[in-house]
Amino acid sequence: MSKERLDKLWSAYTNDLKSRKKEGAKEIHIATRWSVHDVIGRLENQYGGDSRAKFIVLPALDADGESNFNYTYGVGFSRRYFEDMRNNLDEASFKALFMNQPIEREGLLYDVDELRRYFELPAEDPDAIIGICDTKDKGSDYAFLPAAYVYGNDYYIDDCVCDNSLPNIVDARLVDILLRCKVKMCRFESNSAGGRVAEKVQNEVKKRGGITRITTKFTTANKETKIIVNSAWVKEHCLFKDDSLYKRQSDYGRMMDMLGSYTVAGKNKHDDVPDGMAMLAEFAQSLSGAKVEVFQRPW
Repeated sequence: MSKERLDKLWSAYTNDLKSRKKEGAKEIHIATRWSVHDVIGRLENQYGGDSRAKFIVLPALDADGESNFNYTYGVGFSRRYFEDMRNNLDEASFKALFMNQPIEREGLLYDVDELRRYFELPAEDPDAIIGICDTKDKGSDYAFLPAAYVYGNDYYIDDCVCDNSLPNIVDARLVDILLRCKVKMCRFESNSAGGRVAEKVQNEVKKRGGITRITTKFTTANKETKIIVNSAWVKEHCLFKDDSLYKRQSDYGRMMDMLGSYTVAGKNKHDDVPDGMAMLAEFAQSLSGAKVEVFQRPW
């Protein structure tokens, strides 16, 4: 929706509805969210922390990809129905229509259609395989670890963990990807529990004969600024799999959805992937000029 139309709807709400409401009367808004700046979005910004207001979000698919509307009497909608709709709509439209996650197209930082893509890795061995890890903090946060195969100035993102499961499950998956991809160096953000996770993962990798050397870095930089200033490097140097090579509900699919839905024009429910890619940009640039192949095991 255009800003003019959104402003017109807000004006209609405040002038025609709210101004005529009796004091103490309740309001119920039911709507498809097309913009973070729609009436519900503005009300959420205004009353989000107010005990008098309640905002309920019921997406078509739950966190496990199962339908929230698959009833037992032959009515409702199955997961298969929603997946079919997802495959026939662009991601922004699907999230607005079915997931109650409006995305500001004009403010998107990454246009997934303009990102560099690939079908296969180059035939020769990579110069290095590196990674970063933005560890899971709390609540619905995601742990994110992309494995980047380095060929000259290009970084092929060939695998990743993008998971908000319980810590013990996520930690085991972090170990698995480092071993599976033979990652040589990986930087963990040490904020919050990141340092503890890094130590735990390093010990397990060592126990299983892996070659990964894990380092940590504590960051005090503003997250939004870091994401924005490093986005140009990501667009120029990172290559992502063609979308025919992964499923939407896979870790790789979640990574691409989160990257493609990050907006500078409103609030972001999940910024773990854009933040992680910014970490990768900073880590890769800090290694520029280094001979990665001479790195040795830390034990």
